[in-house]
Amino acid sequence: MKNLSYLIALLTLQTALAQEVIKSFSVSKNNSKLQKIADYFEIKDKREDDFLVYVIQEREAEFKSLAPNALLISEDINAQFKDKKLEGYHKFPQVRALYYEFARKYPKLASIEVFGQSRGGVELFALRVSSDVKDSKNKPKLMITSATHGDELITVEVQIRLVKELLEGAVQDLRLKRMLEEHTIYFIPVVNPDGFTRRSRYTRGRVDPNRDYPWPDRPNRESKVTCIKHLIDFYHKHDFKGSMDIHASGKMVMFPWAFTKADIASADYHFMSKLTADMAKENKYRHGPISKVIYVAKGSSADYYYWKNGGVALAVELTTSKVPAARRIPAVVDEAREMVWKFIESF
Repeated sequence: MKNLSYLIALLTLQTALAQEVIKSFSVSKNNSKLQKIADYFEIKDKREDDFLVYVIQEREAEFKSLAPNALLISEDINAQFKDKKLEGYHKFPQVRALYYEFARKYPKLASIEVFGQSRGGVELFALRVSSDVKDSKNKPKLMITSATHGDELITVEVQIRLVKELLEGAVQDLRLKRMLEEHTIYFIPVVNPDGFTRRSRYTRGRVDPNRDYPWPDRPNRESKVTCIKHLIDFYHKHDFKGSMDIHASGKMVMFPWAFTKADIASADYHFMSKLTADMAKENKYRHGPISKVIYVAKGSSADYYYWKNGGVALAVELTTSKVPAARRIPAVVDEAREMVWKFIESF
C-alpha cells in the first residue's frame, strides 16, 4: 500500500506538468529600483552592463512597473524541455531507485535517511555516505543538495555521477577513501521533488524555494514551502558544519551574505573567500559573496545555514545551462568534480 500511495502521488504530480511560464529580461544596472526588483523577483545573474531577471508571466505587469525599459530575452526559459522526454536525464523515480541501490550495494558506506514528505506526498530523502555506520563527533557532517529549483536538471545528474565515483573509488582511490574516513556526507539529490517532477522552477505557482528561508533581518519568517521546512528541520537535527547548495547556471561559487552587501565576520570571510577561490581554480568560476557576485537576495539557503551555526555555507551555479544537451553532462561533471572534492576536503 505504501508503494501504491507513492506511485499515485508521483502520477498526480506528472499530470500537472509544467504549467508555469517564466520569462527572462535584461535590466540595466542604472535602474533606480533594482533593490525592489530583487525583493520581488529573481535576479539570476549580473553581467557586464545589465542584470538577468526571471519573471513569472502572471507578474509581468508588476515587473514592468519597476522596469519599464527592461528588454525581453526569453518568452519562456523552460520551453526547450517542456513535454520532452530528455534522453540522458533521470526522472525522480529513477533517481530515488539509484540512491536506494547505492545503499544496498555499499551497505558499509551508504544508507538512506528519509526526512519527510513533499506537499505532493513524495518522499524526501538523503544518502548518508561515510566509512562509519554511525555518526561520530570527531567527523564533521556535511550536506550537499541539488534541485532546489525543479528546472535545474543538470544539478541532479552531476550529483549522481559524483556520488557513484565516490562510492566506487573509496576502496582503491586513497583520496576518496580519506574523504569518507574523515567526513560524513549527506547527499540530497532532489530538494524539491514536486517541482523536479513537473520541471517547474517555483512552488505553489510563484514561491521561489531559494528565497523561502528566514534570514537575520527576518528571523521569525515562516517558510511557505513544505520541502524547505523539512530540510530546515533536517539541517538542525544534524548540525551540519558545511553545506553546498548546487544550482544552475552561471559558473559561480559563492558564500554569504546574500541578504546584504555587508561582509560576514572577517575570519569567516577570509576562510570562505580563500576556499571558493581554490574551488574555482580549475573551472574558472566567479567567486565571492552572493550579494556582490550577483545581487542582494533575501531568504537564501546559504545565508540561513551560515547564520544559524557559523559554518561554511556555499551556493554553486554550475555551467551555462540548466539543462545542457545530454552529451555535455560528462563535461559538466568534470567541471564540478574538483570543486566538490575541495569543498569536502576543506573540513
